[in-house]
Amino acid sequence: MPESQVAWDGDGGLRTVVQVLAGHRGSIGTPTSNDLPDFSNYEIITQQPLYRGELIAVRSWVHGTVLDVGANFGRFSELSRSTVSLDLGRKWLLRGRDLGKIKTAIVGSALNLPFKDKSFDTILAIGIAEHIPMSSIPNFLDEITRVAKARGRLVIRTTSPYSLFALLRLRLWDDYLHPYSPLRLRRELRRRGWQRPRWMSSGVLGVTSILPQTVAAAIPWARSVIQILDRD
Repeated sequence: MPESQVAWDGDGGLRTVVQVLAGHRGSIGTPTSNDLPDFSNYEIITQQPLYRGELIAVRSWVHGTVLDVGANFGRFSELSRSTVSLDLGRKWLLRGRDLGKIKTAIVGSALNLPFKDKSFDTILAIGIAEHIPMSSIPNFLDEITRVAKARGRLVIRTTSPYSLFALLRLRLWDDYLHPYSPLRLRRELRRRGWQRPRWMSSGVLGVTSILPQTVAAAIPWARSVIQILDRD
């Protein structure tokens, strides 16, 4: 059985997720886990006030069956026991299981989601867009739209390129680590049928450590911007 079609249950065993898995349409997709930035300190970083505030703010938007795309160690996966956590990095999913944050995990790519159409009520895509090559963003948005139910919800966060945080790191960005405009993202999601956007912004001065609160407003120059959208 391919890795991408295997899930860990809460007891650490293996089982097939027959309710949501679809036949693969070719390869898992790119990038591979070897291409991604080093996330070894991510667990520590997410203890900062900005990240803790985002977790609290997102909680109220999660309902029904949930897919956490780019779940890492399951920071948002733990918001619902129904969550299926997907990531390219097997070791991060294992870490999430050990922490008790992940119940069902699938190794796979956001560019070729191994699920049937209209499988999930809520799609969480928190901070994954900036780790997908720019040329593959349309494919990524098509995939998360495909697996969302007809009246599904999308919660998606990006690092804003207009933030001071992004501007100070211009030389660090590459194809697998880059900011992405929340305004451009909004336009692309609207073309795919996502409507009624609600906005949350974290780090309103554009950095992580100063005024890290999450506010219910669209602030393009904030450190990160979350959009909540529904499908008609």
